[in-house]
Amino acid sequence: MLEKVGGWDVKALAEDTEISFRVYMRGYRIKFQPKAVTWEQEPQTLGVWFHQRTRWVKGNIYVILKNTKLLFKKVGRPIRFDLLYFLSIYFLLMTSLVLSDTVFVLSVAGYVHSDLKGFSNWLWLLAIILFIVSTYITITTEKGEMSFSNLLIIILMYITYSQMWLAVAVYGMVGYIREQVFHQQARWYKTKRYQ
Repeated sequence: MLEKVGGWDVKALAEDTEISFRVYMRGYRIKFQPKAVTWEQEPQTLGVWFHQRTRWVKGNIYVILKNTKLLFKKVGRPIRFDLLYFLSIYFLLMTSLVLSDTVFVLSVAGYVHSDLKGFSNWLWLLAIILFIVSTYITITTEKGEMSFSNLLIIILMYITYSQMWLAVAVYGMVGYIREQVFHQQARWYKTKRYQ
């Protein structure tokens, strides 16, 4: 399959996303196997995690921009859903979170006040509840994951992981733009592993 799709794109730091898109474009499907078991070693320090996720952000932005021209072309139909998903995560969601967090902080600090009808802290509360419910529903597809402790972890995850992801996404986006403006070659960052 790798030979059929032309091997690796050496500029793609998110090689799994890039290869998947090319596999789809060839008419193949990647199926979900619920009985598959995999093990992976998660980053053990915040710095390693930050570098790994920044690489993922920059790599996915590269793949998105490389394939955006196919969004409204017939040939791009096999990747249209995935492309829209990545566009919404890395551009729409990220921009919305940055604006939302900025307005929230400035509002709490007393610097801004919104007079939009129906716009209040209830909207932020609803967004948080939707995040918690959607994540909880997702994990309950796995046997044994529907527990109160997992619900508490998801609540904590909104405050920690989601906000950390936002910092990584913004940092990765700025890094990607800087590399493009100054014509720098994207550098591969191999996640440090511990034994």
